Amino acid sequence: MSNGRKGWFYPSLTALAIAVATSPVAQEQEDESLEHIEVNPMQSYRSTATKSSLRPIDSPVSISVIDQELLQLRQAQTVSEALRYSSGVTTESRPTITIFDQFTIRGFDTYQTFYDGLPLLSNNSWNLYPQVDSFATESLEILKGPASSLYGLVPPGGMVNQVAKYPKDEDETLVRAAVGSDNLLELGVDTTGQLTDNARYRLVALGRKQDGFQDTTENERYTIAPSVTIDLTKATELTLSAYYQDDPEMVPSTPLPGVGTLYEAPYGKLDASVYAGDENWNSYSREVLMLGYKVNHEFNNDWSVLQKFRYTDADALQQNSYHSGEPTDGIYLTRSAYLTDEEIDGVTVDTQLAGFVQTGDVAHNLLFGLDYQNSDSTVAYRDTLTTDTPVLDLSNIDNDLFDVSSLPLDFYQEDHVIDIEQIGFYLQDEIRIDNFTFLLNGRYDQFESTDVAANEYAGFPYGSTTEIDQNEFSGRVAAMYTFDSGWRMYVNYSESFEPVSGTDSVTGEAFKPTTADQIEVGTKYISGDGATTFTGAYFVLTKQNVVVNTSDFAQYTQNGEVESKGVELELNTRVTNALSLQANATFLDMEVTEDTLDPDVVGKTPVWVAEESASVWANYFFDDALDGLMLGAGVRYVGETQVDKYNTDTVPSYTLIDAVLSYDMPQYDLKLTGSVSNLTDKEYVGACYDTNNCWYGAQRRFEIGIEKRF
Repeated sequence: MSNGRKGWFYPSLTALAIAVATSPVAQEQEDESLEHIEVNPMQSYRSTATKSSLRPIDSPVSISVIDQELLQLRQAQTVSEALRYSSGVTTESRPTITIFDQFTIRGFDTYQTFYDGLPLLSNNSWNLYPQVDSFATESLEILKGPASSLYGLVPPGGMVNQVAKYPKDEDETLVRAAVGSDNLLELGVDTTGQLTDNARYRLVALGRKQDGFQDTTENERYTIAPSVTIDLTKATELTLSAYYQDDPEMVPSTPLPGVGTLYEAPYGKLDASVYAGDENWNSYSREVLMLGYKVNHEFNNDWSVLQKFRYTDADALQQNSYHSGEPTDGIYLTRSAYLTDEEIDGVTVDTQLAGFVQTGDVAHNLLFGLDYQNSDSTVAYRDTLTTDTPVLDLSNIDNDLFDVSSLPLDFYQEDHVIDIEQIGFYLQDEIRIDNFTFLLNGRYDQFESTDVAANEYAGFPYGSTTEIDQNEFSGRVAAMYTFDSGWRMYVNYSESFEPVSGTDSVTGEAFKPTTADQIEVGTKYISGDGATTFTGAYFVLTKQNVVVNTSDFAQYTQNGEVESKGVELELNTRVTNALSLQANATFLDMEVTEDTLDPDVVGKTPVWVAEESASVWANYFFDDALDGLMLGAGVRYVGETQVDKYNTDTVPSYTLIDAVLSYDMPQYDLKLTGSVSNLTDKEYVGACYDTNNCWYGAQRRFEIGIEKRF
């Protein structure tokens, strides 16, 4: 694998790295003299919002945290399931798909998540997206709004960071087994503790197998994630980690037409379990290996350095099918079979120098950072383009039609060799003056990529090379005032960017990065006892330099613009010692504001965007004779979405109910668990890309588990 292009700086992998920047902690617990508060660098919390120890409630940005307690209470099996009850986030537009976690944040879709503050390397527009299982996740942090000032290329809506499970000081072991609907079988182990006086370990392992929601589909996963933390000195801590995941079977994206799902067909409507693929062909397998380290070093009470490094080696093979055009007579679906064989090999590293400086009454928590990533990928794509591909009779579904040996997959071929490098320099000044907190961020990114493609169509070869060489500066300015009552008011301005390949067919110039900027005002509250928190935000988020095209895709230019503005509300409260409640609501107004090549979409809402959503989740803990019993339930509402980019129709809204229970028997170190999603088994369409590509929602599922602690 290439170590980088000539002239690029490759950060030393042996550089020391650090503990969390020493920043002031909870306002309601600190005195107003703004004296420097020392924080143990090896134990302190580092927030996704600031890469510092500033708590989310004290950060002048929108961030939601789903900690380990909430993950266990909701018994979420995937990241998408865990995000169901978060404001500003719409998950599972295509819930029957398991090869990636797809969600929208503030109306903008994303497929990539971060793992422990570093991006999970992917092939972007292709199909290889590493996933980290929720069982190996300590918590989830959702940063809403542009985040490029700290993280580089990130979609404008925001990002999700999965915090890894790392070694603990105390010896703990959890063994979990579960069975459930669709032939679910699951076994997991999570063990941690002391190896020596200065070393700790953790091992997370999981095996899971379950049939998919659609006929003839299934999911199978095996995960192991060991880690060791060593105290090299009193001021230096090293964590070594590995994550290996084998997904022999997963469910790729195989849509159904609008006729038969949204609309009546001559045969009525299709069952929610209907699959447009073929059991002899449609499949997806993936293997991921990640090796990493994290080094913390404290120079003194004021200055520290942190470095995170991860190497990724992943591959995926997808065999799938798709259809183009509406079914003939509303019944006969013309299909194409295709294949993608992908590999990625790369590194990502982030080095952070953090320090504290006091100038008079002004306290500065400074952060200087450098991150770098390099990846080499190969992609092989094959497609029959409908040639000799069996047609599917939707009135009489038969998923056993493909003769794989006779599929002319060489009719259309693409082979890609993709090399990507990115380097980013960033800085942050976190300023405290009396009751004011200010954030000043700036980051410069240089992004380069080369995609060498060799194509063949019906025996005629051709090829191309696509290069990107783009740079961008992204900033963030934010301020918060904290009242003695526990209320906070804040305002921020933030920016983001994403690289774009290609040439403008109107101007003849290479495309520039798409950019986005946001203005946000909000309020946060935490009660004196910490039992209640509330956040509310109003934002206006605009994405510019969007590549747009004519309806026949003959021309492309870069003058599109999309605006998303809205309100997010989120409440978490402990009503009584027995009852806890979480509620949220989101109201969006999102539309295309500029598109010179296809003006019919101006003023229209993009697909997959629910402009209204809300949810409530409650947990009740019994006592006395029923001590140890917990019941939980949630109701989630997702508003209507558009059926296509021209807004010719809508996909109806839906309301779903989920429920969980657990019975804890501490005298035996046992816990029994149970969960049901979509309790009423409501049949609904999750979303449509257009009138010919729709996805049914997830059907009812239940799970029963037992946990033993040692």
